[in-house]
Amino acid sequence: MQERQTLRGFLMSIDMLPPLVVRFDYNPESLRDDKAVSYTDAHPGAGIRAPGKVYVGGGDRTITFTLHLHGLEKGHNRTVPGPTDNGVSTDLAVLRSFLYPREDAWAVAARRSPGQSIGEPPLCLFGFGTRLLHCWVTGLQITEQQFNSRLAPVRAEVVVTLIVVEEATDALHRLDVQHREALAALGAAGLPPW
Repeated sequence: MQERQTLRGFLMSIDMLPPLVVRFDYNPESLRDDKAVSYTDAHPGAGIRAPGKVYVGGGDRTITFTLHLHGLEKGHNRTVPGPTDNGVSTDLAVLRSFLYPREDAWAVAARRSPGQSIGEPPLCLFGFGTRLLHCWVTGLQITEQQFNSRLAPVRAEVVVTLIVVEEATDALHRLDVQHREALAALGAAGLPPW
């Protein structure tokens, strides 16, 4: 009998060549997907038949999860041996790079005029099961939990916060909406007729 391989989630910076990828050695045990919307009071006479609420907009869709990183005894980092070998320092460095614009912040600040933005954070690709979304990493909470003899972190817990790109021009956002609507239709088809 053939053993089925477990799919792994990933986070990839697509603005870099080659892309920076963090493949989840251990998939998160839970994933929080938050979306808030705003409604305002509706008044009859404005094209609405009865008092009620009218949708006026949505907030950011935020996804939060916890990664557990664990360096292997024989060397997690085979490409850059040295003081960080047997640790997760390079994985943490890649994750931290998702937070900052690709340009050197000091060089940008030196030529920046008042009111000019420094730059957008790097666009990332988040893959987890049927989710494939463009996003920005807006928060990392890193807890280094164990260290090797050179004091490089061997274990870490990382809480990752993403904001999903929900622009109509984003192909992955449109695909995600279509997927959600198809799942909702399948769920509705299983309900008894009213």
